[in-house]
Amino acid sequence: MSVDTQNVLSQAQTSLRNRATTPSKSSDSLEKQDFMNLFLTQMSNQDPVDPMDSGAMMTQLAQLGTMEQLEKLNGQVKELNLTQKDISRFQSLQFLEKDVLTESDGIELGHGSSKPVYYSLEQEANNIRLSIEDEDGSPVLSKQLGLMTAGKHQYLWDGKNNEGVMMPDGNYKVRLLAYDTKGNSSPLQIFNSGRVAQVEYRDGLPWIKTKHETMPVSKVRTINTLSNRTFGNASPLPIMQDLPTKGMIVNGTDDKLIKK
Repeated sequence: MSVDTQNVLSQAQTSLRNRATTPSKSSDSLEKQDFMNLFLTQMSNQDPVDPMDSGAMMTQLAQLGTMEQLEKLNGQVKELNLTQKDISRFQSLQFLEKDVLTESDGIELGHGSSKPVYYSLEQEANNIRLSIEDEDGSPVLSKQLGLMTAGKHQYLWDGKNNEGVMMPDGNYKVRLLAYDTKGNSSPLQIFNSGRVAQVEYRDGLPWIKTKHETMPVSKVRTINTLSNRTFGNASPLPIMQDLPTKGMIVNGTDDKLIKK
């Protein structure tokens, strides 16, 4: 091998080594530049009389191209996720002023009354066992609801415990167990109803707020406009009607105003 050839190869190896030692922007994870540096290091340290197999070189270059495409695809997926979040934020606004059924495990007692809890049965249950506990887990009420057909049901608690004593206002846990004819039991998911008064966003995800609780939209199981269909835009009627001025009476026969 001539001296000129050796000089050219030496310069080429030096140039490749310099490029191979160029650091990537981030040292926390391997990027495309890191793999390119590895490839250049292989080329700069190969034996001139026994160079790398061309097929292996093409395979590595193809892998580098694939990685570049995956990086572009990853960037496009991130943009798509941001777009989906914006769409989700916009769609969540449609929950405002709607009636919803949401997953829950409790009930609120206020002023001696509570709202009904709802549950569904896929098949007939030989018996439903209801248990209510306070926030500390102490038993308050245990009751057998008896045979229940398949479908949607509700239970309204009167606020009294096993001894018939009215319980104080607060939050209580409700558990329902459905028993089949063989005595096997399975827990039932209960639902609370409410009207959405506010939509807020936490970590980019929509949450809804009803009168009694705040929860992610993912807990909503049913949405409808029952309140609006029932009451519409009705407003409370005035307590008093306009009365005649003092000293005036209304004649019942001809409806004329006559002074006393």
